[in-house]
Amino acid sequence: MKCKLERKYEEALKDVHHNKLCQLSDGRWKTKNPQIARKTRFELLEALYEYYFGTKILTIAEVFEQWIEEYKQDTLLGHRSILTYERYKSDWIRFYDGSALASMNIGDVKVSTIKSHYKAICANGAISRKTLNNAKTILNHVFDFAVDHDYVSANAARSVNTRDIHCKEVNNELKVYSNEEREKIITQAELEDDVFARAIILMFCSCTRIGEIRALKWEDVDFENRTMYIHREMVRRKDSSGHEYFECVNHTKSGLKEGNRMQPLSDKAVEVLKTQRRANPFGEYVFLYKAAPLVSNTINHHLMRICERADVPYMSSHKIRFWSVTNMYANGMQQADIQRMAGHADPATTDHYKRVSRLGDIDTDSWNEMFG
Repeated sequence: MKCKLERKYEEALKDVHHNKLCQLSDGRWKTKNPQIARKTRFELLEALYEYYFGTKILTIAEVFEQWIEEYKQDTLLGHRSILTYERYKSDWIRFYDGSALASMNIGDVKVSTIKSHYKAICANGAISRKTLNNAKTILNHVFDFAVDHDYVSANAARSVNTRDIHCKEVNNELKVYSNEEREKIITQAELEDDVFARAIILMFCSCTRIGEIRALKWEDVDFENRTMYIHREMVRRKDSSGHEYFECVNHTKSGLKEGNRMQPLSDKAVEVLKTQRRANPFGEYVFLYKAAPLVSNTINHHLMRICERADVPYMSSHKIRFWSVTNMYANGMQQADIQRMAGHADPATTDHYKRVSRLGDIDTDSWNEMFG
């Protein structure tokens, strides 16, 4: 039985190619004027289409391979994150590889077809809304690539409305440190008094990513004006041989100027930085262990140990950032200022970090002041 793509090739070729397609004794298929032979009839049709029209009709899977290869080359040049590349590869295998959607001609894919695929992977609440959005990101990029290369004229993936798709319910409200837990962690970290503990304290006294703390240099710290300039991050790379290494890049995660920000230093932040300065007076980076910048996994390992000793449930260092944003909201900072301090390009991202259940109850006096 002929597939839809094979019929499309035949329809396009009938007015331009007038010679027969013949199967040879060895199983291959051949035609003349132009003389082309291929292993299968479908591959011969594909080659003829490319000969006459300049490009073959590509499936979503084939466009994905082109896009992800280009993305990989960008990682080798340092323009993209190897972690993101690996996640995209993993998500493709999880959500699309071998599916009917992936084998479709990208030009034939409709919004309804994509939505049906999303419903299928979300069936019975199999995945969370965040995981669905990760899956959508892959297809959005693939179709963007297809538009840029004139494979299709519009991005059907970005037109899919998934708000009505049922996803697994996940309560993230409590997945953030409380003020009490923060105080316990800082108290225990001060007892530990090593480079990892001081890095953790500074994260709890700022709104920074772990990669930004690792990349912080002494030239970025201004004790006189009590500020630190966040404009770098430490990222993981792979060389052409596949060996991993870490590189300090002169931008933050967003890659945009919005990610660069001057953060004030609290009394506790000044204290911990001065302690670290005494321990590391000559290093280029603020936080060094054995003459090298800290590694994220090692920081999280130390955070886990500190949490155990402080009798606090462990959450990764990324959850410190959730506490920071939530705390700024709780103290009345404006949305735009919080977004700037967090280094977010999109205010929706900042909202994602806010944990309403941790904001506490509104006291009677404040309520009366607002509503009379």
